[in-house]
This record gives sequence, C-alpha cells and structure tokens, in this order.
Amino acid sequence: MHYRYLVTFNKEKAQNSKEAREYVARYLGEEGFCAQGRWANGLADWFVIGGRWSGELSRHSWAKTLYEQMTKIEREKDIQVWGCSYNIPEKKKAQKELEGHFNEMWRDKAPEEYRNIPVNRDTYTLLGYEDDAMILTKELYDGLLKEYAGDTESEHHADLDYDEVSPKMIGNKWVVVVDYHN
Repeated sequence: MHYRYLVTFNKEKAQNSKEAREYVARYLGEEGFCAQGRWANGLADWFVIGGRWSGELSRHSWAKTLYEQMTKIEREKDIQVWGCSYNIPEKKKAQKELEGHFNEMWRDKAPEEYRNIPVNRDTYTLLGYEDDAMILTKELYDGLLKEYAGDTESEHHADLDYDEVSPKMIGNKWVVVVDYHN
C-alpha cells in the first residue's frame, strides 16, 4: 500500500527545492526509512519524493483554484487525465487533448520555476519535481500539517529536527512530500 508522508526540516539546510528534495531523500536513506535506524526496522520498503502525491503542495497552495477548474472540466467531459488509461481510441484521444489543455492552463498560471512540470507526472521519479518541496506557508500549514500540531513525528509526518508541529514553523521550515510503500 502507498502512503503520503510529509517531512519538514529547518530551511537553512537547503537553498532551493532540489537541495531540499535531495536532503530528504539522503536523510531517509541514511536513517533507515527502508531499513534500520531512526525508524527501527524501517517504516517502508520503498519511497520516492513526490510520487503519487507529486504536486500535492501546489494543490494546497498556489494551484488550488487551478486544480478545482481542471477537476470540473474532467467531470463535464467525463474524461480523467490522472490515474486512468483508456483502451477506447476515442477516449484515449480525448484524454490526450485534455491533458494538453491542462498543461497549457498550468503553464499560464504556474510560477516561473514550476512552468515546465507536466500535469501528468512520472510517479517514479526518485527526487520528484520542483514543487514537491516548498518553504512552509500558512496555506500549507493549515491544509497539510495543522492536524499534527504538537507532534514531532506521527504516522504521516516527521520533522527531521525533532521540532513540534506548530505555526512557528511557517516560513522557517521546508516541507517535502514523500510517497512510500509498505
């Protein structure tokens, strides 16, 4: 089964998203996320940054309205772009066209550093995509971390510096989304 895991750490430990994603991947590997270490016998048997949850941070921040618009269009057209592969040629063609339209919508709305990320992402890319690591904002805190307030670690979150989840993290921590299998 696949699970989403949110990792936070002090922002001084990475200068940009790529460094943040590399830091988390290295830390999880060294600390036994898939073996022995901080997580005893390993929490997972496999993980990637982003994975099935690639884009989750954008969906909870700057792209919230954009994803709502795309979901509405999918429903209206009865075509899924994510997580679905059609065998019927007409549906497959319509899906490809809609994916192209969504990519245009993304490029129009995305911040510069995210414009080249495809809407339909490769979920097995080891370090994920640029928007799979962000400096924690109030929006991201409220949408993803608030439920873990007071915890340093839980079933679906860990702070690598052993700090308790609190609003004090906003602006001071990176948040990185991890997809793991167990």
